Amino acid sequence: MEMRAFGRTGMQLSVLGFGCGAVGGLMVRGDPRDQESAITRAIAAGVNYFDTAVQYGNGESEKNLGRILQKLKPPNAVVGTKVRLPSASFDHIADAMATSLEGSLARLRRDRVDIFHLHNAITETGGGEALSVRQVLGDVVPAFERLRQQGKIRFFGLTAIGDTTALHQVIDAHLRQRTGGLQYAQPVSGHEAATELSGTGLWTAV
Repeated sequence: MEMRAFGRTGMQLSVLGFGCGAVGGLMVRGDPRDQESAITRAIAAGVNYFDTAVQYGNGESEKNLGRILQKLKPPNAVVGTKVRLPSASFDHIADAMATSLEGSLARLRRDRVDIFHLHNAITETGGGEALSVRQVLGDVVPAFERLRQQGKIRFFGLTAIGDTTALHQVIDAHLRQRTGGLQYAQPVSGHEAATELSGTGLWTAV
């Protein structure tokens, strides 16, 4: 399996990742033996990136992935999960993100995750379940930074859902605010691969 450097993160990721979403349903509602067999075969083939989210089966994907990785203990597994904030939490975003992450860590049986993505759509002014540029920069990014300082996440990112202009505004503003820059990702060979812009913890997965 070909491995690639993931921007400036220091991580080496397989060009193919293992998606644990509801599409196909294996990691959400599959037989536990089939789940373990599939991940075992993926690891044997050189896959080391596993992507999940609390939204995948209302936490079932995270539970099943956590159970299997705890048993198999692959030495170089990289795990990414996500937070989707309901609009009712928009007045306490940092607390909602921390609570969501704690639940994910418990289900994954891990002390930290390698990548923690924002799963909400981002638009210029927000509305409904979408976050505005101001909310992302003023509330979400600082919350991500605190979680990273606490050692609960290694890197954070965006799943790049929403309005393209708004996403560019978030990325450009973060570049201006941080001397280190950010990571930008795009799909390559079925896997989210970072294209370095100039390296902090923020990157997008499209």
